[in-house]
Amino acid sequence: MALDAGMVSALTYEFQKTLTGAKLEKIHQPEKDEIDLYLRAGGKPVRLVLSATPGNSKVFLSEEKKENPTVPPMFCTLLRKHLSGGILSEITQPGFERAVEFSFLSKDEMGYETKRKIICEMLGKYSNLIFTNGEGKILGVLRPVDFTASEKRQLLPGMIYEYPPLQEGKTDFLAETEEGFSQRAENALDRPADKFIVSTYRGISPLLAREIAFRASGCTDCKTSSFTHELWEEFRKVSDILRFKRFAPCAVRIEGVNTEYSFLPILQYGASSEKRLYDSPSRMLEEFFAERDRSLLVRRRAQDLYKLLTNTENRLLRKMEIQQKELAACGEKETFRQLGELITANLYALKKGQERVTLTNYFSEEMEEVTLLLDGRLSPAANAQKYFKRYTKAKNAEKELTEQLKKAESELLYIRSVIDALDRASLPADIEEIRLELAHTGYISQTEHTPPKKKTAVSKHLVYKTSGGFQVLCGRNNLQNEALTFQTADKDDWWFHVHGAPGSHVILMCDGVDDPPAENFTQAAMIAAVNSSLAGSGQVTVDYTKVRNLKKPPRSKPGFVIYHTNYSAIVTPDAQLVKKLECK
Repeated sequence: MALDAGMVSALTYEFQKTLTGAKLEKIHQPEKDEIDLYLRAGGKPVRLVLSATPGNSKVFLSEEKKENPTVPPMFCTLLRKHLSGGILSEITQPGFERAVEFSFLSKDEMGYETKRKIICEMLGKYSNLIFTNGEGKILGVLRPVDFTASEKRQLLPGMIYEYPPLQEGKTDFLAETEEGFSQRAENALDRPADKFIVSTYRGISPLLAREIAFRASGCTDCKTSSFTHELWEEFRKVSDILRFKRFAPCAVRIEGVNTEYSFLPILQYGASSEKRLYDSPSRMLEEFFAERDRSLLVRRRAQDLYKLLTNTENRLLRKMEIQQKELAACGEKETFRQLGELITANLYALKKGQERVTLTNYFSEEMEEVTLLLDGRLSPAANAQKYFKRYTKAKNAEKELTEQLKKAESELLYIRSVIDALDRASLPADIEEIRLELAHTGYISQTEHTPPKKKTAVSKHLVYKTSGGFQVLCGRNNLQNEALTFQTADKDDWWFHVHGAPGSHVILMCDGVDDPPAENFTQAAMIAAVNSSLAGSGQVTVDYTKVRNLKKPPRSKPGFVIYHTNYSAIVTPDAQLVKKLECK
């Protein structure tokens, strides 16, 4: 869900308490739609994230650091020129809108103190960052909007900034009175209460409207006419929360998935949901969006790899389908041989020029008669040889097709393992290592994988520690899988991998202990299940064996191993438990 005006109000209040008077030390633009301001507030470093990603815009304080491009984009350079060393003097929310203004006091080219503003508009697909001077003149825009993009509102350097137009026909939520609410409700008596609230008041999200209806009636789809007075009471309570800044940020998880968030406790989902209250709206947003933002970032940076791998997977599936049909056709080879034998056995009775003959089938228990088609231009012996050639051709094709199918299946398994590693990549370095792997295996040319000008962090395997104190290593991609299995692991360590599906190689380091307690095996199997393509399944079979039992076939793809001696465990993937075992 997108930020509503109430959530923006809670964030603005937090910024006012913690950032007013902070000094701006650094400005970065790690993504094309995101500006990070590094400030020093109260003697502590703080990172303020301004994200104008269409459909996913937000502002919040974060402790996580991101990699930055070697050459800063133009908008970032402009902000550095005018704001570096400035003081964040004021943070405001214009009206009850989804926007925040950050006012800075900085020095101009002549050394005089001047006022500058960054305005973060969080308007769904129209989200943007605008940089203005103290008089409202636009100095820069993250995404300029000209007449070709919008006839109603343009955002270009040199223009005077104007706030987004108000939604027509809607009323200010915070300015509403009981009398005004009752009059408007009379015109919508037969409408669902949440629809009435959303369509009548600005800055209200469907979630908040449903919450008001639920608190008033005990259900989210009540009619306005049935609970008008109760609706007003709950409406007023929410208004008072915003007016008197009594925020209680809350996030809701359903079946382990982040579902909703708001500036007040969400009650409408009942006991089936998991509710978590936060003392900071920023921390709530950071945790709520962490997994999704990371996934979107990886997909954006690895878009070309996803396209390559998806096309390769589809090509292999089409190729295998054709080969399987051809292989099925080769099943008639014995029939061709038998027909050739029948003609050979009856050469004395056949003459050149015959195009159809009926012979007794000696290969059948019923000894029925079969009719054969012959080429009248050929002798009976030549016709027999023709059938024998078809038999030989089908036999050779069957052998070759079987081998080709085996290779295609192996390649498909490898491609899917790379896709799985890409799905679970969380750092830019992970993507670069997968790109390097594909270059080594010939799926992309070496020239396509150009090393970055700036040295990036090296992708490292994941490290866990079981409750028994045993270390567990987990590869992020096929190159790491192979290195862990055949270089890092000892022959007496235990190796884990999901059965019959792409996933990470997981090594339980025994440190000389022959058989660790069973609980450690279960947790290692759980780690293997979570770090695989079957992480969302109910129950997962995990194979495990001693490292000494693993072999790598010659010329096989990275990460491919074979084994014939193993045990199996069935576990239910629990990402939360595995997260607790991870060593930071």
